[in-house]
Amino acid sequence: MKLTKKFTAFFTALFAMVLVAGLNISVAQGDTVVDVINSSEDHTIFSDLLVETELDNVIAQQGPFTIVAPTDEAFEALGGELDELRANPDQLQNVVIGHLFQGEVPSEDVEPALGIEVADGDIPASNGLVHISNEVIMGQ
Repeated sequence: MKLTKKFTAFFTALFAMVLVAGLNISVAQGDTVVDVINSSEDHTIFSDLLVETELDNVIAQQGPFTIVAPTDEAFEALGGELDELRANPDQLQNVVIGHLFQGEVPSEDVEPALGIEVADGDIPASNGLVHISNEVIMGQ
């Protein structure tokens, strides 16, 4: 009888640890803002630019972050200016940073602050929000 109680207590504790560990893993493995962007077929250029500037590693962290993600069509509309940006790493980084915000900023606050229209906003991620824009924010 005494052995059965110890055995039951041991497995109850073990089950509880596995359950808690499983919950923590599922939270940690949720889609980050980077994952949301990378999973979109319409954001391959922005995804590439995040990697080129190494900002993907920064915004994959805990956050929260808000990302205004221009579509590929928006970048393609830049024509040769996109190639010029890629040739100038500092300028490219500044442009990409212009699309990143620390904290969760709802789309209704982003639009007037940046003077852009958010096509699809407030897409939740495990570490923030993603807003889709048909415009590239070039900065001042």
